[in-house]
Amino acid sequence: MTYQEGLNQIDRATQELTKSNKLIVEAITDAFLFTWQWWIAVALIVVPWTIWVIYRKRESSARIFSAGLMVMVLSEILDTFGVSFGKWAYPVKVVPVATINFSFRLSVLPVILMLFLQFKPRFNPLIKAILYGGLGAYVGMPVLAMIDLYKKIDWTYTYSFFILTSSYLLAHWFSKRESFEKFN
Repeated sequence: MTYQEGLNQIDRATQELTKSNKLIVEAITDAFLFTWQWWIAVALIVVPWTIWVIYRKRESSARIFSAGLMVMVLSEILDTFGVSFGKWAYPVKVVPVATINFSFRLSVLPVILMLFLQFKPRFNPLIKAILYGGLGAYVGMPVLAMIDLYKKIDWTYTYSFFILTSSYLLAHWFSKRESFEKFN
């Protein structure tokens, strides 16, 4: 394939992606919008962040939020790969974009992670990481699958368990860095 043929193929693929995204928008706006599943997805965005605002430890909230934000970015990158390669999908979602799932990846998981980081900070991080990974992979994801907010295609929950457990350990390490001192 020549360089120009590659550019032409990318143009065709972009047109196909645009058509696919239109189908997703139509499905969400015509079939899913305002269903009970859609409202649960909205609640999964709003409720965790409301809980975070109320229960966050104010003196360390920037540090903990930074760790949560880092995990959100990492999670969103991995999620984009997973959806793009057909490993999983999000049938019902609040925002009609193929690769974005605000409810779980950008709300439930980071808020739970941040709450885990701030409560019992001296507790063994490996145990907290395993609990976080287990709850996310073996409880959260199957429940989301039962209500059509998540569809596992070519993936196992155990892969998610290891990713979530590692993410927690990374966030824990990040939140303990001394580089969070004040600017002068």
